[in-house]
Amino acid sequence: MKIINKKKINLILIHGVGFNKKIWYFFKKKFNKKFKIYTINLYLPKKKYNFNINFKNFIKKIISKIPKNSILIGWSIGGLIATIINFKIKKNIILLITICSSPCFKKKKKWPGINTDQINKIKNELFYNYENSIKNFLNLQKNKKNLKKINILYKKIINKNKLNYNSLKFNIKILKKIDVRHLLKKIKTPMLRIYGNLDSIVPIKISKILDLYLNQKSYIIKNSNHAPFISHEKIFYNKIIKFIKKYTN
Repeated sequence: MKIINKKKINLILIHGVGFNKKIWYFFKKKFNKKFKIYTINLYLPKKKYNFNINFKNFIKKIISKIPKNSILIGWSIGGLIATIINFKIKKNIILLITICSSPCFKKKKKWPGINTDQINKIKNELFYNYENSIKNFLNLQKNKKNLKKINILYKKIINKNKLNYNSLKFNIKILKKIDVRHLLKKIKTPMLRIYGNLDSIVPIKISKILDLYLNQKSYIIKNSNHAPFISHEKIFYNKIIKFIKKYTN
């Protein structure tokens, strides 16, 4: 693979369900001096829609914003979206990094995941108690070293942000309906898959299945939940930097 100067590289950050681009606040502070960073909000306009048509248009809209020489970094559902984008515009993407993500979030025969009741529970918690849901999630990522950062993140995510219910419904349907396991072996882009061994949304069993399927070892961050880039910042950043350096100069 051609080695690319890191000054010409763009990092494309895609968040997870219920959050917005502010979740990447500290990530951007760490990397914005080295790369040009784009953060994508997974929002839809407030209107009625057909899921299949809107999903295709949704992907097309994101693709239209992605420049050449990009590294896709997707967290949770963002990793699934990044996988689809990578498959569709191979030439523009130099690396694919997924964080606590899955090509299929819903539990199926011989496939670990979350069942419909669990997905609906996530939806209802966000629908009816949005601020507390975000706070509770961030609290799961707390440790002695990041207390101040957790509080800052919460304020930035919640500040002036009104939950887009239509977008949330759409993203929940992605969790329930989209399965791109068949695409993974077709992706030739170098890939880094990061997981937390305590993650209840993306079971660690998924990483082991994909390791065998892709003949590629994933990276597990011990004692971490669904957002290791928050809870285990140093370990996470070191792994990201090492992976990017392998393909850049």
